[in-house]
Amino acid sequence: MSNQRVLISISASVSLFIGIGFGVLMGWYSGPDRVPNSYDRARKAPDEMVSTALLNEMNEESIREILRQLTRNPHVAGTPQNFELAKDIEADWKAYGFETTMHTYHVLLSFPSTKQGENNTVQILSPNGTAVFTSQLYEERLDDISREKSADILPPFNAYSAAGIFTGDLMYVNYARVEDFQELESLGYNLTGRIAIARYGKIFRGDKAKFAAQYGALGLILYSDPADYAKSDGPIETYPNGIFLPGSGTQRGSCMDGNGDPLTQVYPSVASAYRLPVEESTMLPTIPIHPIGYDDAAQLLSKMEGDEVPRAWRGDLNLTYRYGPGFGDTFKNMTVKMAVYTKNQMADIWNVIGVIRGAIEPDRYVLIGNHRDAWAFGAMDPGSGSAAMLEISRAMSVQMMNGWRPRRSIMFCSWGGEEHGLIGSTEWVEEFAKILGVRAVAYLNLDSAIYGTYVPDIGATPNLNTLIYDAAKKIPNPDPTHENGEETLYDTWKARQRPTVPAEEDPTIVTLGSGSDFRPFLQIAGISVIDFVYTYDNVKTPIASYPTYHSVYETFYLVDELYPNAFKYILAAGRLYAEILRRLSDDIVLPLDVVGYATAVEGYWASLRDGDIGSEMAAGGISFDYMDSAISNFSSAAEKFNTRLEQLDTNDILAVRRMNDQLMYLERSFIDPMGLTGRPTTKHVVFAPSSKNAYAGEKFAAIVDAMFDIANNPDPKKWDLVEKELSIVTYLVQSAANLLEPDKRVC
Repeated sequence: MSNQRVLISISASVSLFIGIGFGVLMGWYSGPDRVPNSYDRARKAPDEMVSTALLNEMNEESIREILRQLTRNPHVAGTPQNFELAKDIEADWKAYGFETTMHTYHVLLSFPSTKQGENNTVQILSPNGTAVFTSQLYEERLDDISREKSADILPPFNAYSAAGIFTGDLMYVNYARVEDFQELESLGYNLTGRIAIARYGKIFRGDKAKFAAQYGALGLILYSDPADYAKSDGPIETYPNGIFLPGSGTQRGSCMDGNGDPLTQVYPSVASAYRLPVEESTMLPTIPIHPIGYDDAAQLLSKMEGDEVPRAWRGDLNLTYRYGPGFGDTFKNMTVKMAVYTKNQMADIWNVIGVIRGAIEPDRYVLIGNHRDAWAFGAMDPGSGSAAMLEISRAMSVQMMNGWRPRRSIMFCSWGGEEHGLIGSTEWVEEFAKILGVRAVAYLNLDSAIYGTYVPDIGATPNLNTLIYDAAKKIPNPDPTHENGEETLYDTWKARQRPTVPAEEDPTIVTLGSGSDFRPFLQIAGISVIDFVYTYDNVKTPIASYPTYHSVYETFYLVDELYPNAFKYILAAGRLYAEILRRLSDDIVLPLDVVGYATAVEGYWASLRDGDIGSEMAAGGISFDYMDSAISNFSSAAEKFNTRLEQLDTNDILAVRRMNDQLMYLERSFIDPMGLTGRPTTKHVVFAPSSKNAYAGEKFAAIVDAMFDIANNPDPKKWDLVEKELSIVTYLVQSAANLLEPDKRVC
């Protein structure tokens, strides 16, 4: 071939490559018949009638039937029942016309032993070793479904508990928080060689186990006190007559210290992955942990000796709460024996992904997800959220049949292994982090759609707040009483947050911590996220969580019969997310608010700087000048960006794409690639889970953690870490400001 022909061939190939690349960007990928209209379609505003049609298509009865189907069997992660449910969802999405894939990960899960005689128990032993009390092996079967499916229901256990048999004196440690153990130490109590008993609530159970081990406990017994799970200013009717937890009710749950497969932390559990030996994983508890019901807890606590605990440490059991150690009176020479046979084993989990391919920007993804696995029937967690998400997918498929297709791609995600430690979502994000980092717009998380039926509890990154408020104003008030004339979800949300929120302000959207599948999207990939649940009136019902949380009593009957109008509220949650999903996937300009983000970050910094932590930092010689400058620069850049956005010519499709990229990538600016100190998979420097409670969100967590260490161990060398953490946050806030510039010079 001559040089001329080679050059012609290369030139043609380059031209073809450029043409194809630009064609994908403009939506030409779908065929030559669409080429002539591609520019016009890219400029066309979304059809607002789709919003009305989408919301009207969704209905209570459909959600009710979906939930009934989801709760036919227990479906713990890694079990055949969970796989069957995954296949059912996959089949539905295929029937809707979605592009559907199932991702399988082989990971370390945890289950109770199935061997004869290896039952997890707590016993009181007499001096001759005879058991005078043994905790219940199963929760009482109080309904038809738990009796019918008893063979498939796992007994109460704490996943990843260390196995072992230990005997010792019992000590009551309240909620097993750091401050509880510090108070015990200040009173002269030593937990070393003893078994701790703590009530659920306040912090993540895995943190309770970690702190108990750090303070020397041989093992940890957890129980749900009526003060936290059966308390109200009205009548307290326990399941099956009411929503409150009965005495045998037991909270299952994972105690893993971290998220994702504990053998492949940071990297995905794909076939080629290197897996740590189990004994080398730093994410697994080092002591036995076992949950019991409050009837059994009363048998233990009522026999304890020692000083009475203060009012703040007392629950609502009809007994005198004492520290211990050990038992008094006729039980004085008796001890507690813990026998835990829980086993960690490799098993498969399954994520199902259903995609509506975008018509204009298929390479931009808006994701919505809910986990599928449950500790038993899971009607609240995750069934209520699953039903809402699946109803959204059904309603969107109807709009597709009517000719609608969103501008950007929508991904529906059904996660596996969430309850064991956000495993399915974490492994998927780790596997596809590079793709998600350049293509994902936002992730909408639905775990439980309802804890109660009183008021929304919403967490989000601040750039989504305005969108959430706008969408909430379009959703009808689900409360059928309309007691104060509120017409929309927004109206009741605002009214029922008073008096904590001034009347002239929008309702509060909280800071996100962890505990659900939004975590890897925010903390690993730097993707903006939302999390939503309808909750109870915590003034009238001051409880730790919804009462039957993670127990066998989370049944279809509970939602259908004991939570009045529950499906109206699940429908409202689904409609809110459907509208947010539609806007994010269909608006020409992404509805993300950079000024709102900058204002929020400025407020968080002012609160830290001007509060107790800031005062201590200043007294330690820490300068705030550079951070103040970065915050100011971020606010200024956001205002200028917003001005340019208001002046944007939406007919200029490349200008739109450029500004949308800046809107989308802003969240990535706050990601520290090294991770927060000691937490390699926690990378967001503005929002992160608290090191003292993984469920709670903390602002500037790395700085707060470093100052907490100084407060507990005032080593002068630790101030170097404070300076380092402030320097990193300063750099990344300034990076956010740089990203919003129209054409930031880098040379």
